[in-house]
Amino acid sequence: MSGPLDRAGNASGSLSDGVYEQIYKSISTGDWPVGAKLPPEIDLALRFGVSRPVVREAMLRLRIDGLIESRPRAGTRVISAPSRSVIEFAEPGSIADLQRCYEFRVGVEGEAAYLAAQRQSRAKIADIQAVVERLRVAAMQMDDIAAEDDIAFHVAVATATENSYYFSAVKAATVALHVGTRIARTLAHSTKGRSALVYEEHKLILDAISIGDAEGARASMRAHIESARRRVFVGA
Repeated sequence: MSGPLDRAGNASGSLSDGVYEQIYKSISTGDWPVGAKLPPEIDLALRFGVSRPVVREAMLRLRIDGLIESRPRAGTRVISAPSRSVIEFAEPGSIADLQRCYEFRVGVEGEAAYLAAQRQSRAKIADIQAVVERLRVAAMQMDDIAAEDDIAFHVAVATATENSYYFSAVKAATVALHVGTRIARTLAHSTKGRSALVYEEHKLILDAISIGDAEGARASMRAHIESARRRVFVGA
C-alpha cells in the first residue's frame, strides 16, 4: 500500500479522493481481500499523512459503495471487492472523478428524462427509439453493447429535453461514459445476459418517455445509472 499522498493542492476534498482511491485500489488488487480488517482510522491517517477527518470522509464513501463495513468494537472489514477493470482502464487519479460523474449523471440525466417525457417531441423520441432498437439487436445477438450506442442514447434523451443546457451537460460527461462502458464491456464477457439487462433498462426509460410518464422516466433513468455505477465499481 502507498505511503503519504501527494499533497499538491490543499483542498481536503482532493486529499479524501486520494485516500479513497488508494484504499479502493488495495481492495481491488487483493492487498486487503474480502474479510480483511483495515487498520484503525488513526493508523490510516498516519500512513497517508492526512488528518483523521480526511480518512473518515474517504471511509464513508467506501461504505456507501458497499466495499467496507464498520462495527462498534469490531473495527472495519472489507466485505466486497470491486473489479480490477476499474484500475486497468481508469487514468491514475481519476477513480474518484468517475464516481462523481455517476453522482452528477443521476441528478442531471434523471431530470433530462423527466423533461423529455413532458416535452413529447415525437421526432426526438423517434431518435431515442432508433438507438434502443440497435441495443435490442445487440442483446438478441448476445453482442456487447457498443459504447457509441450507449452514449448516443443518453445524448438523444438530453436532446429531447429541448434544453441546450442538458445537452451540453451530458455531452461533457461522454469521456467518463466511454471509460465506464469499456469497463462494463470487459465485465460482460464473464456475465451472461448483461447486454439484455442493459437493453431492458434503456427500454424502460424509452417506454416511460414515449407515454409521457415523466416520473417514471426519471425513476427509470436514475435506476439505470445507479445500476451502471454498480456494474463498473462492484461488478454487480
